[in-house]
Amino acid sequence: MGHRLQCLCKEYLMTPEHRQILLEETGCDVDWAPDESKVQLRGSAEQIRKAQRLLQRVLMHCNWGRSEAKVRRLLKPKIIESAVLRLSPMNTLPSGQKTLSQTQPVISIGKDKANDIVIPAAIVSRQHCVLELDIDRGAIYVIDCSTNGTFLNGLRLPPKTTGKVLVSHGDELLLQDPGNDQEFGYVVNIQELNVREQMKLQAPRRLLTTEESATMGRDFH
Repeated sequence: MGHRLQCLCKEYLMTPEHRQILLEETGCDVDWAPDESKVQLRGSAEQIRKAQRLLQRVLMHCNWGRSEAKVRRLLKPKIIESAVLRLSPMNTLPSGQKTLSQTQPVISIGKDKANDIVIPAAIVSRQHCVLELDIDRGAIYVIDCSTNGTFLNGLRLPPKTTGKVLVSHGDELLLQDPGNDQEFGYVVNIQELNVREQMKLQAPRRLLTTEESATMGRDFH
């Protein structure tokens, strides 16, 4: 019996294009069942594990905002080597802009004067959060370093010891609980400068027999 897939992004995930991307990236055949919130995976054990990892990545990052473009980028990442990151304030906060690259991968926000964007407010920590171009992953992530929390698209980020979350163009980055102030933060603007396609080593894909398709089908949740 199938397990239920989280419904947060099924309308953005379950498209013919994304089915084709999963097939190309993992060799795994995918059947969408959006009405039942299910994904059926068919392939070898290795292909299914790879598809599950990709889908888990999509579901995790889509907790903090979702769109078809974001899902596509998570399924088939481009490698950003440099980008202009602009932080446009939603109120009277100071704006910020920096070109992120291998030599300067970070823009920081906080109360301390050593930060790129300095905000002398009681709610803001000395180093509140960091936006980082992860050179290995080729994408921009946000890391919460604060005491009181940083919020991406209305949801609190995990602490820095737990992990970092992918940032997309148009995201809203708030420096306090949106229940207290929905505009104490920034709209993230990303202008990609140097981008390359991800290189991957892909094992040859073989066609499954009818018996294999029946026995190797797995549900993902």
